[in-house]
Amino acid sequence: MKVLVVGNGIAGNEVAFALRALGARCEITILSAENWPEYDPCSLPYFVGGDIQREAVFRRRLFDYKQHSIELILGNEAISIDPQAKHVVTRNGKTYPFDKLVLANGGRLVIPPLDGIDQPGIFSCKELGEADRLHQHKGGKAVVIGSGAIGVEAAEALNMRGLEVTIIELLGWMLPTMFDEPVARRLESALRGYGIEILTAERVQRVERDGETMRVVTNKREIPCDTIVTATGVAPQTALAKEAGLHVERGIIVDDSMATSHRDIYACGDCVQARDAFTGERCVYQFKHNAIEQARVAARNILGEKASYRGSYTFARAHFFETHAAMFGKTMRSVRDDGDLEVIDREGDSGCLRIILKEGKIVGGEAIGESADNIGLFLGAMWREDDIDDLRVNWQQIARLDSRVPWIYRKLGRLMGLPTDGGFSPQSHRVAQRRTY
Repeated sequence: MKVLVVGNGIAGNEVAFALRALGARCEITILSAENWPEYDPCSLPYFVGGDIQREAVFRRRLFDYKQHSIELILGNEAISIDPQAKHVVTRNGKTYPFDKLVLANGGRLVIPPLDGIDQPGIFSCKELGEADRLHQHKGGKAVVIGSGAIGVEAAEALNMRGLEVTIIELLGWMLPTMFDEPVARRLESALRGYGIEILTAERVQRVERDGETMRVVTNKREIPCDTIVTATGVAPQTALAKEAGLHVERGIIVDDSMATSHRDIYACGDCVQARDAFTGERCVYQFKHNAIEQARVAARNILGEKASYRGSYTFARAHFFETHAAMFGKTMRSVRDDGDLEVIDREGDSGCLRIILKEGKIVGGEAIGESADNIGLFLGAMWREDDIDDLRVNWQQIARLDSRVPWIYRKLGRLMGLPTDGGFSPQSHRVAQRRTY
């Protein structure tokens, strides 16, 4: 059997090496549009900022592929698929046959269609080649367009190199897909404390150049700079699948076996639209943990096992300088508002905790500081579908040291600030109708 993998990122490599770990003796070929073995995109800002050496970004060495009899073909982008003839054609005109095909070609950086956005001195920080360019670039004043995880990490890296940095965010607060406004405002305050300016609810209109100096023109001001980083989001790579006739919406649609609408073509990673593990809705959650689990499920099904993907979920950490935050599940911007919603907020000098409940069950959470270190306990409660209303009703008995209830529930209650002997009680409010966040 010939297994062909399109994409040399985390998902594609996990499929190939999982097949070998499962004892597969099939031929395995990986087609890579880039010129390097697998690396971790999340580590690129740390390389740019000087925290780590370039070699540290790599997850595999060329020797690893040779040792596991995996053929890695670099600098050879796949441009078309023929599902009937069962082959893939690459940009250099070569044809690669397959018995099973895995699409793991990830996502593409969304570049805003702005006048002047293609000038020298404008970078991204998602691919190693771009990170190399940014690392070598000498500048003094930078503008980062977009405040998602990549944008914030790039801003931190440039700040550590001594650049004056401004972040511009179109929406009302930074990290808008990860955190609700109250938590995000605390993160903004922390980031400003390190000398990074953050402009929210502001639209970039164009980039102008005057000699060596550029200007980012927004709807509110002009910002002179010599370095620009675009970090306005990542979209699933779907063109290849769509042209091949596979079912595509926001991402490549897969079932719980990670199969596409063609029985011999699988997909995994940032390019797919899978099932939300908790709501069942179709979703695109571009996180490493989802990519790895999807790839392992795909590998087992390629070998004829009946493996089923439990579904995707959001879980992410945001760490910059000495500030640590984490989130999981839904935010108030993303949760469906049918049913009884409640938000529990606990504030403290060193951090905060926000838990979102729906019908008494946890559906999402956000935290900064010490609470972020314990966020996994709430994620576990969401997986178990623990009834928080029941926890509160029986808290006085559960909190007793001689209680036979597992310790994890005492920990959860204390993290939420449930009172014992009249202690601190968190703020909580019901959400009667959809609120604007």
